[in-house]
Amino acid sequence: MELQHLRSFLEVSSEMSFTRAAKKLNYAQSSVTAQIQHLEASLGAVLFDRRGRRIALTESGLRLRPVAERIVALADLAHREVAGAADRHSGRAAERPAGGGPALGRAAAARSAGMRLPAQRGTLQLTTQRAPRAGSSTSQEERTRVIRSSSSRTDPR
Repeated sequence: MELQHLRSFLEVSSEMSFTRAAKKLNYAQSSVTAQIQHLEASLGAVLFDRRGRRIALTESGLRLRPVAERIVALADLAHREVAGAADRHSGRAAERPAGGGPALGRAAAARSAGMRLPAQRGTLQLTTQRAPRAGSSTSQEERTRVIRSSSSRTDPR
């Protein structure tokens, strides 16, 4: 099962048309059909009842849809998180969801995917030392990052 196959499945199930879904996805209709066939083969189930030019979701398709929505939402969340971390590391401005900071964005995306984030425990504080000059001696303790965790508990809800 591939993520793009799930995206195509969701578009076809939304449009109820392979042709309209292909246009929205900028694919040839035959590519979308092949993706759905691969998805059906990998799941061992028929997802669409094809009646000439009309299609309908089968029971398996109806069951897959909410799961596929969660999987795609989680994949999108993972992409945003990694891209955001790369942007922070490189100094570029990262895209943020409207209406809140990164924590709110993760929580909102997780909720839309039907998931709950675990409660956060404690706080984490990192301090770093400047790199020593060549030839100077620095103790291991000075080079170590200090991690301090408190016992307080916060709930992001």
